[in-house]
Amino acid sequence: AIDELLARSRAAIEGIVTNETPRSYANTLHAVEEATEMLERASTVVGHLESVASSDALRAAYNTTHPKVSAFWSELAMNDGLYQAVRAFAQTDEAAALPGTEKRFLKKTLDDFRRHGAELSPEDKAKLQEIEIELTKLTTEFSQNVLDETNAFELMVSDEGMLAGLPDSAKQAAAENAREKGLVGWRFTLHAPSMIPLLTYMDDPSIRKHVWRAYNTRAISGERDNRKVIARILELRRAKAELLGYADFADLVTEDRMAKAGAKAKAFIDDLRERTEQAFRRENQELAAFREEIEGGSAPALEPWDIAYY
Repeated sequence: AIDELLARSRAAIEGIVTNETPRSYANTLHAVEEATEMLERASTVVGHLESVASSDALRAAYNTTHPKVSAFWSELAMNDGLYQAVRAFAQTDEAAALPGTEKRFLKKTLDDFRRHGAELSPEDKAKLQEIEIELTKLTTEFSQNVLDETNAFELMVSDEGMLAGLPDSAKQAAAENAREKGLVGWRFTLHAPSMIPLLTYMDDPSIRKHVWRAYNTRAISGERDNRKVIARILELRRAKAELLGYADFADLVTEDRMAKAGAKAKAFIDDLRERTEQAFRRENQELAAFREEIEGGSAPALEPWDIAYY
């Protein structure tokens, strides 16, 4: 189905490029949206299903088709004929008289062409497309590693006394989870409906610690180790930014956002930290004091897995 939609979209784009009638919103910008709408809708649905309800068959199909779809979007952004068609429309009286929303759409479309390599040489376009395809594969691998590590974890509790503090609803859910797996007891996972009540209500700090650490150390070792994947993604993002004439990837992705530049975004974060740090420390002290009220002056220091509980 994806191959068929790719073929239809490419044929429709070619029709837009070769259209010799005067350029208009209808036969240029709107036509491009129509040419790619079904492909975008299908790939979005499949991508969402892969992220939340994956199976071996779906993953195999997704991993086969996703690079093809990524290559198509990369080709589209670097299609000189299409870029020239949009530029030609931008010079028309109709474009000058567009209402605000359509005018913004036209500007963003032209900017996207430029940011995605429309003005590069053929050699650099080929390099950029290779980078985009490898990035697609690596970011997919990253996400799938995290998903698989999340799904692989389970914590079985056989002694109900260890569940002290947990609401009845969370106990029932854990018992049902165990029954679905053919197990006896209470089964906990790293999925939010299971993990959040455990970290918030369970009295046993050793269990909270075990689950918190498991969640925060996903995909950093073994066959699903994402560290090398992350390093390669960063290398490719830098190479992409430099190829497109940006100092770094942050500048590339923030140019069309409110910050406009990576340094400005970083300055905002630094300022936010400075403005909030005092309140952050005060609230931590108040929480530690609250714990001492409950447990006495010998209460240990707060750990990350204690915060939601207290």
